[in-house]
Amino acid sequence: MGIINLEMQNFCLLSKWLFKLLNKDGIWQRLIRKKYLGDKTLSQVSKKAGDSHFWSGLMEVKDLFLSLGVFNVHSGDQTRFWVDLWLGNKTLKDEYPALYRITRRKNVTVANVLNSRPLNVSFRRALSGNKLTQWLQLVSKVADVALTNEKDAFVWLPNRNGLFTVKSMYSNMMTNEATPAFPLPFADCFLCQQIKNRSI
Repeated sequence: MGIINLEMQNFCLLSKWLFKLLNKDGIWQRLIRKKYLGDKTLSQVSKKAGDSHFWSGLMEVKDLFLSLGVFNVHSGDQTRFWVDLWLGNKTLKDEYPALYRITRRKNVTVANVLNSRPLNVSFRRALSGNKLTQWLQLVSKVADVALTNEKDAFVWLPNRNGLFTVKSMYSNMMTNEATPAFPLPFADCFLCQQIKNRSI
């Protein structure tokens, strides 16, 4: 009908801030990282009491946003080893669910795992049989990954050029009927209106 779903539109507008937070390094990005992230990655943090309405909104849209992209690993500091998509077409937790279930640190970063030999991964029980075979396969898979000092980048899959646009996310959500199942009370806040009016 050509009628814009404003709830989904605001969902997409907030996601653009996440893309810029992951891929840009300006003043506001540094302030946000210092206040809300500290030494954690974006994917490691979640909504908590006392957060601003803006940050709470970003946390609400974060999971769907991250599911539509892939991390291009360089330093490995911003990418979770098991949970983020960075190696192949599946996350390692989905490719090796048996190993993921018994690993002690599920949100560990790629850098933390790969910057030591043997790999810095510990399990709650000794590996044997099929689990040991899977672990050896995983070790072989990451053996040739070379980390650098360059910042990890988040590549937006719905766009061929890898860059986020509100239009591409909105189209993807409409196509897949991925309407958010939660209310967005922050949709009418002043900041969101400024984003929408300026088409940032």
